[in-house]
Order: sequence, then structure tokens, then C-alpha cells
Amino acid sequence: MEGLGYLPFGDESGHFLGAIALHRGDRLYREYIDAHGPLVFTLSWVAGHFVGWSQVWLMRLVSTACAAAAGAAVFFSPLLQLKWQRYLASALWLGAVGSVWVVQGLNLDDYWTIGGALAVIALAMLAVPLACAAPVSRMQAFMGGAALGLLPFAAYPFGLFSAALALAVLCVFLSAPRQYQAPVVGMMLGGVAAVAIMLLWLLVYGDIGGMVAFHFIANQQWYAHYIPMDVNQFWQSLRFSLAPDRIVQTIAVCMLAVGGALLLYGRHRVAALFILLGILSLQARGSVGFQNGSFLMAALGLGALLLVRVLASKPKVMVFVAVACVALTVVGARHAVSSPFGQTAAQRHAVGWHRFRENPTVGFATLIRKYAAPDERILVLPYNPDVYIYANRLSMKKYHAYLPWEADYAAHPWHGYTRDICVDLPKDEPPVIYYDHWVVWGAYPAEKFMPCFLQVLEKDYTQMPDDQFVYVRKDRLAAQQP
Repeated sequence: MEGLGYLPFGDESGHFLGAIALHRGDRLYREYIDAHGPLVFTLSWVAGHFVGWSQVWLMRLVSTACAAAAGAAVFFSPLLQLKWQRYLASALWLGAVGSVWVVQGLNLDDYWTIGGALAVIALAMLAVPLACAAPVSRMQAFMGGAALGLLPFAAYPFGLFSAALALAVLCVFLSAPRQYQAPVVGMMLGGVAAVAIMLLWLLVYGDIGGMVAFHFIANQQWYAHYIPMDVNQFWQSLRFSLAPDRIVQTIAVCMLAVGGALLLYGRHRVAALFILLGILSLQARGSVGFQNGSFLMAALGLGALLLVRVLASKPKVMVFVAVACVALTVVGARHAVSSPFGQTAAQRHAVGWHRFRENPTVGFATLIRKYAAPDERILVLPYNPDVYIYANRLSMKKYHAYLPWEADYAAHPWHGYTRDICVDLPKDEPPVIYYDHWVVWGAYPAEKFMPCFLQVLEKDYTQMPDDQFVYVRKDRLAAQQP
């Protein structure tokens, strides 16, 4: 339950809010604009139809469902022939991932958990069996290909993983075209089907051009300048360390090293190299914290599959190895410091269980609901999607947040996909603005990247004495005075 009812995280709250906005008629990347890929919004929107729209914490079941699907892929992998192997491999992977579920933020409804699950499905059902010369049916290849097709829609950098695994499959195919024709065709059909479904969904509920503009162009051209990302950081992220903030990362690197070594002993070594490069591409950002979840899940998946495969003739040894791996992961997780909040295990347990949902009794939510009708939109800046959830109000169209790199994009819009708060806010001022005076990352105050917003706030809004973060439009405040 701790994984379902835990502290909210801003990016995740943005996905919840986006799903609610889509449910109420907004279109992704048009009225609701976010920097993340569409798949997390698609799945959250689907989940909302099952769990409802008020208890948004239940949308975390998306990550649970994705992990379960990946575990099923390990269980049914054509690499494993015996039933005990299937049970042991899936138990090893789920046990290792479950040990760091909250530590690594894998419980969150976010792109790294979705991407990691898809990576494991592609590895288990398609790439690793072919690299080890195991027979793969067209249907199994179809599922692996569908996972590869969906990955770039979780986050466009994951396209490198998809390309690498597709090349691995192609290498195997070229070694014996007739023998491997069925899995190649299955992979292509699965990939095309997945891409077609996502594009169709975007045509109905989103905007494909907007996805290119706000997910790819804005991230690649502008956001990339604000995050540390270089070759040295990548290599440092692979360094062995037992420091509390590196334990989980070290576990993943060790599992990748073991799985990679065993994979390279297979028949198709060039294909094996492409698979390893694909997994490493999931670590391109060089993160050693909770945002490396996709790399962690893929590395653990590779290790689980290959360890069980190689030790098939020694089941007792294999059981000991599996239990030892999970035990080491559990012990490591007890001392690890990660999650979006940088907490130890004791601190995480002390927080306890929380349901994240609409909460009209919170002070700022009461004020917002008083001055903004249910069908009116509000603005929360620079970035705090939780406020919309608590107050049960949608965000101003195109703006649920505004950050320095978004201001950079505003000065250089892509092919008419404009998004500039200095232009749009004066045209349609919401009745209530929540401004928390946050200096973004301690380096970017609002005065630097959106001084126009501060001017509008000073000219047309009144700061509420009951909550210094809530500003009400002056005409709305005057209309509600007794």
C-alpha cells in the first residue's frame, strides 16, 4: 500500500491532471501541454475510466500493471523451456524490482516505469531469445515489436533502445533469413500496429504536431541546456559504489554486467552487442537517482533471464542464486537513499500511507474554490500541479506550468506552435492565480524568465491575506465583496 498511497510527485501529478483534462475535453499538446511523451497520458486516461477521476492516486495502478505485464513477459519468454525456470525467472525479476519499488520511484505513474516495463517485454519476448538462438514465434515477436513501437511514445530518447534492438533482430535475421523470417515479420507488424494505435489516439485526443513541438523540439533544443548531460556523467553513473545514493544503481550495473557477459557467450554476438548498447542508451542521461528506473528494470530483466537460462541444468544452484540476488537487493534498498524525495527507508516508512485526491479543506483549495467556479480555469506557477488536484480545477489552457526552458521555447516557437505566457495571459486572465514564489532549482527566479507575469499579477490581482500564494483577480474580488 505504501507504493499506492505515498507522497505526490510533481511530474506524476501533471500526468494525473492531464488525464483529467483529456477526460473533460482538452486535447493533449493543444489545450493541455506537457513536455512528456503521450503514452503516460494515454495510459492514465485509460486508467481513469476504470478507477474514476477523484481518487487520482489509483492511477498509480498504471505502473503496477506495466510491471505485471513485464513479469508475464519474463514468465512466457521463449528463452525459458521448463516451467520451474519460468516461475523462478519471473520471481527473480519481480522480487528484485519490488525490493526497490518505492526507493526508486517505480511506483509512480511516470514514463521511466512504463519505459522500463516495455524494455523488459521487448528483451524477454524477442531480442534476448533470438540472440541466444531460441525459437521465437510470430506472435511472441509481435508482442516484442509492439513494445519497441510504443517505447518512443513513452519518451523519445527511448527510441534509441528500440532502434538498437531492431538492429539486433536484423543481425540475427541476416545470419539465416529463412529461419528467422517469422519473428522479423512479427516484430515489424507489432511495431507498426503500436505506432498506428498511438497516432490514431493522438489524432483524436491530441495533436501530433504539438507532440513534436513540445515533447521533442522543446526538450531537445531548450530543456537539454538546463540538465547535466555529458559522456563523463554517463561513465560516472556506471561506477561501482556502495554510497547510499548509489546502491540501487550499482545493483543494476552489476546485473547488466552479469547478464551481458552471459549474453555474449551466445551464438549471435553482434546482436548481443546491440542489445547491450540499447540498454545503456536508457542510461544516457547518467542519472543515479530515481529517474534511472528504465535502465534499472531492463538491467534486472536481462540478468534474471540469462541467469536462469544458463543455470538450467543446476536448479538447486539457480534457486540459491535467485534468492541471494533478491536478498542483496532487499538489503541494499534498506540503506539506499533515492525516490524523488531523497529519503532513507526509515523516513519513507515514517511518512506513512496517504491518498492523493481532491481535498477542499486545504486552505488554498478553499480560497480557489470560493473565487473560481467549477467550470473556470486557474493558473498555478511556476510549477505545482498538486494544487489543481486539491482544488479540483483545470489549468488555464496551454499552461499548467511555466519554467525557464519553456520561456526559451516561447522566444523560438516551432512551425506556429506558439506558447508564450506574456502573450496569452493578458488576453484571458483566470479568476485565481496560485504563485508560490519558487526560485526554480535555486537559480531561476520569475524575474529572469517571466517578468511579464509579475507585472500582470501586480496590476490586476490581489494577494490574499489568508494565503500569500493565492492571488484573486481584482474585479472578481470586488464582485464577491458583501
